[in-house]
Amino acid sequence: MSANAFSIQGKTALITGASRGIGLAIAELFVEQGAEVIIVARKQETLDEAAATLRAKGGKVHAIASHMGRMEDIQKLVATLDERGLNVDILVNNAGISPPHVESFADTTESLWDKVMDVNLKGPFFLSGAIGKKMVARGSGNIINISTTSALMAQPEIGAYCVSKAALNTVTRCYAREFGPHGVRVNAISCGVIKTVMGDHTLNDPQRYADMMKINPLKRAGLPEEVANAVLFFASAASSYSTGTIFQVDGGVLS
Repeated sequence: MSANAFSIQGKTALITGASRGIGLAIAELFVEQGAEVIIVARKQETLDEAAATLRAKGGKVHAIASHMGRMEDIQKLVATLDERGLNVDILVNNAGISPPHVESFADTTESLWDKVMDVNLKGPFFLSGAIGKKMVARGSGNIINISTTSALMAQPEIGAYCVSKAALNTVTRCYAREFGPHGVRVNAISCGVIKTVMGDHTLNDPQRYADMMKINPLKRAGLPEEVANAVLFFASAASSYSTGTIFQVDGGVLS
């Protein structure tokens, strides 16, 4: 395979949840690979800081504040892209929240359930639909959803999160079937414990971390950069015959 198969030079990529962690690592790698990036997160201030870092690396960057759990924000984001003449070639649905642990899954409140589902499921579903239809009209595009091993590992204390990501995996497969005949591929990355703020509830809990390492063949947490590398694969022609895939970047936890 030619090294050029991994090229995203000249492509335009939109990455949600891109002000820190996995999202920022993806944006940094994409800038290095010559893509124009649109970074999205809730707070403009943190986005502007991330954009400054990316521009210092020579990147062409757009920073647009938008809350992925709110339909009006999603619609406004899509309208802003149209106004600026930005055609998205690569969409990375990375924004997500992991709720605080609950004593009982059955006691999950409606407000907590709705908050998790809005950001982790509703946002990616509607943004993928809106941008995916534009990709279909152009005959090409890639959508990558950031999922988790928790989608396949029942953990009642974060049950709402598990359910939201399991549903996101199904959204990935449904869109893959719908958009595939039109040249648009849709895949997901199933992440294990990654060294980010979201992973702190495991990384900073010695017992929980020890329990996770018992089922992790590589015996360590992953790095945001390792997730970004997998995203680049699916964003590029190197994965041209892959769609509807849930790809593991988890240290072997689900092996």
